[in-house]
This record gives sequence, structure tokens and C-alpha cells, in this order.
Amino acid sequence: MHLNVLPRRSGPSSDMPSDLPSGPPPSPRKPWLAAVLSFLWPGLGQLYNGRFRKGVWLLVLAGGWQLLGIGAVETFRWWLSALGGYLLLSLYAAWDAYRVAGTLHDFVPGRRNSALVYLGAVALLGTASVVAGQAERWAFPIYTVAQTSMRPTLRSGDRLRCAALRPRDIIRRGQLVVFEYPSEHSLIFVKRVVGLPGEVVEVEDGLVYINGDPIDEGYYASRGPGRKSLDMPPARLAPDEYYVMGDNRYASFDSRSYGPVNRARMLATPLYVIISRDERGRLYLDRTGLPAR
Repeated sequence: MHLNVLPRRSGPSSDMPSDLPSGPPPSPRKPWLAAVLSFLWPGLGQLYNGRFRKGVWLLVLAGGWQLLGIGAVETFRWWLSALGGYLLLSLYAAWDAYRVAGTLHDFVPGRRNSALVYLGAVALLGTASVVAGQAERWAFPIYTVAQTSMRPTLRSGDRLRCAALRPRDIIRRGQLVVFEYPSEHSLIFVKRVVGLPGEVVEVEDGLVYINGDPIDEGYYASRGPGRKSLDMPPARLAPDEYYVMGDNRYASFDSRSYGPVNRARMLATPLYVIISRDERGRLYLDRTGLPAR
């Protein structure tokens, strides 16, 4: 009797079902998570959904928006427009990520759906945010008014967006400047320039005389009869000195007390009021966006 023995099959046993999937199992995307990721970091939710190209474009757009939008803060209107535009971009990215994630029930993560890719995207946008923030604070710093000497132009509690003064910038009469107190550089004041380098400045009863002639100042606070301000005899300013005074001439600690301010101590010129609040924290919304002139 002859026995015919069939060769043994290699691979999976014939008893195993042939329809089992190979590779990693599906991992459905969570719509709420995709939306949150893209709202916080536009494009990150798209990467989470496996839409790598669109996610990269949104990340680059968001980072560029922050970097290129620095100049928009020079005017209050454009600053608000830049903030509103970035918010719309974040909302669109969140909506798109949420919508797409709801259709990915059988999504299988690929190589690009890794923690390293997500961390790289966060690092990219985080770096852009830090660079934009530092550049903005350097070019357009914010200072808070802590005195009443500039009433009614400025009031105590005004947070001012300012433009940093560079060495080549020209300072003109009537311009508001933020500067370091001459003898204590940690103290920051804001006053108005009334005397320029080389001029002879004299103050009498709140009026400023330049080279013997009174100057027209339409930005005084209130100058009423019977009130006396601190006067100053004629004095010539050095080539790098400026004479500064507060608009409220009867309650201003300025160059009449501590002398002229050196150009090197001038930090910035105010642009507008971002927000204003008093000592009790009460907001004055009517001052938001007011030009500082």
C-alpha cells in the first residue's frame, strides 16, 4: 500500500480565517480633539487627521501672520484687525478639523501621525509666537501712566502702546515721550517736549518761552486765573538735552524740578491707549483706542 503525503504548507494555518486585516488597527479621529488642537495651533488638528499638506500650510500661515502682523499694532484699528483675522483663522482651522475628523471612522495612523511630528508643529508655532512677542515688545512697548501730570491728555491708569525711539529718530516740540527719570533710571515718566537742544527755555506762570518768545501750546490742561505754577529762569539746553513738562502745569513734576532730559534716556513715544482703569480696577472703555497726542 502506498501513502501519498502532501507537502506541508508554509505561512498561516489553513484553519485561520483569511479575511483578518494586516497592519495597525484603525484609530478613529476624535472631532472635539481635532478642533481644540487646530484652535490652539492652526494646522495641528489637520496633522492629527492625517491631512499633512493642509496642516503645514495652516501652520506656516499662522506663524507668518504673527510675525508679519507686528507692524499692525502701530495703529489701534489695524491692531484689532490683525487680532480679529488671527481669530478667524483659528476658528476656520478648528471647524475644518472637526468636520474632517467626523468622517475618519476607519482612519489608520501613518508615519506622520507621531508625537514627534506633533511636537515639531507646536515648536514651530510656539517659536513664531515667542519671536513675534519679543519683537513687538521691543518695537512697540507698552507703558502704564502712573501720574496725573498729563491730564487731560492722559490719565493715571492708561496703558499706552508706544513706538520705541531709535537713535536716528527726530524728536519734535509738542511730542509725547516716555523716558527714564534722570537720577533714577528705574522710574519711567511720560511728558511732553517743549524745549529742543540748543534753545533757551524759560517758564513763567505755566507759559513756556523759547529764546524769549512764548510758544503756542493748545494742549494745556487747565490754566485758570489765581493759580500759580512753578517757574524757571532762562536756561540754555545742551546739544543732547530736551525740556519736558506735563500738560497739567499746576501738578506736574517735570524739568522745572529735575532739569532737562538727555536724549539717551528717552525710550519711546506713545501711540494710543490700549485700555484704561483706575485704582479700583474700574474700566474706562471710552478711552480705548484714543490717540496719545
